[in-house]
Amino acid sequence: MSNNLALNIEKIKKEKSGIDVLADIYFYAVFGEKMSLEDLERFKWYGLYAQDEQQNYFKLRIPLFMGELNLIQLKTLSLISKKYSNETLIFSDEQKIELTNLKVFDLPEIFKLLQEIKLNTYFEAGHTVRRVLTCPVNGIDHTQLLDVEPLANKLNETFIGNKNFENLPNKLQIAISGYEEGCDVRFTPDVSFNATKDEKDKIIFAVKILDKIIGYITPAQVINTAKAIANIYKDFGDRENPKRSTFEYLVNNWGFNKFSDILNSTINYKIQRNINKIENIVPRKPRLGINKSKIEGESYIGCRIGSSTIKSTNIDTLSSLLEKYEASRVKITHKGNIIILDVPTSSAENLAKELEKINFNPFI
Repeated sequence: MSNNLALNIEKIKKEKSGIDVLADIYFYAVFGEKMSLEDLERFKWYGLYAQDEQQNYFKLRIPLFMGELNLIQLKTLSLISKKYSNETLIFSDEQKIELTNLKVFDLPEIFKLLQEIKLNTYFEAGHTVRRVLTCPVNGIDHTQLLDVEPLANKLNETFIGNKNFENLPNKLQIAISGYEEGCDVRFTPDVSFNATKDEKDKIIFAVKILDKIIGYITPAQVINTAKAIANIYKDFGDRENPKRSTFEYLVNNWGFNKFSDILNSTINYKIQRNINKIENIVPRKPRLGINKSKIEGESYIGCRIGSSTIKSTNIDTLSSLLEKYEASRVKITHKGNIIILDVPTSSAENLAKELEKINFNPFI
C-alpha cells in the first residue's frame, strides 16, 4: 500500500463501498483492533475520523438536514457529549455538529442514539453528493421569493445514501436558495439553484455551475437537472489524478459551453440560456437579532456565537430556555452561528435577553 493514500482511493472504493462499512465500524468497536488505513478512509463516508495515529480517540461529524435541530435532538446531542465525548459540541460553519474524544467501543451506542432522533452521519464526507445547502431562514423570511424546503428535501432524498452517487471522482456540493443572490455559504458550491422570477412573474431557477449562471429552469426541473449534473461528473470526472478529480477541474477543463451542451444532451428539456426576468430589488438583511417571521405571531432570533465549541451545560440551558418560551427549532448558519426559528413574538425580547447571558448573543 502506498503511503500516499490518495493515490489509491479508487482501489479502496472498488474493494468495498464506503456506504457498506457500518458493520466494520462495529467490528472494530467490539474487538478493539487497530483500524487499517483503508478502512479509515472508507469510514469518512460515515463521518468518522481518527484524532491520533494510535487511534485512542475519534471524532464524529454529524451533517444536519438544512442545518436544523429540534429540541429533542439538542437534548440528545448534549447527553451524548456528556456521556461519551468531552462535554462539548462543536457547531461548524458547514452546518455540522462535531463530537470529539470518542472511544471506539462507544460508537455503536452513539450511532443508535443518533438513529433514534433521526440523525445520521453517512455521506458526511467521501466522494459523494453532500447534503444540500440552504439558507438558514428559509420559509420564515419575508424577502424570500420561494420556500425551497420541499425541493431541498427531495434533493437529499435523491442523493443521500443512494449507492448510485456514493462513488464520484470526488465530492459534489449542491445548494438551493429561495433568493436570487443565493445563500452566503463562504465558499462557492459546485452547483447552485437560485430562485428568481421571469417577466410573467413566475418562479424559475438560475442554474449556477461554480459561480456562473448557465441558464434557467422551472422548479419541476430542478431534481432531474441535479441528477444529470451528478451523473456527468460521475462518468467524466478524472479518477486517475487526485489533483484533477474535483468537479471544478472538470468544468474548467471542458469550459462552460461544452459542459452546458453535454448537460442539455442528457435531459429531455432545454436549459434556457437567455430569458427575460424581473430583478429582485428587496435587499436581504442581516439575520442577527430579533426579526419578524412570515409565520403569524412568530419571530426568529439570530445569535452570534463567540466560539464554535460549546459546553453541553450551555446546550442544556439553551434547551431549557426554548421550552420556557415555547420555541422548538434552531438552525446553524453558514457562519457557525444559530437562529432560533419559531419564537412567539410576545416572548422574543425576554428570550433574547436570557440568551445573551449564556453567550448566545442576539445583540451584536
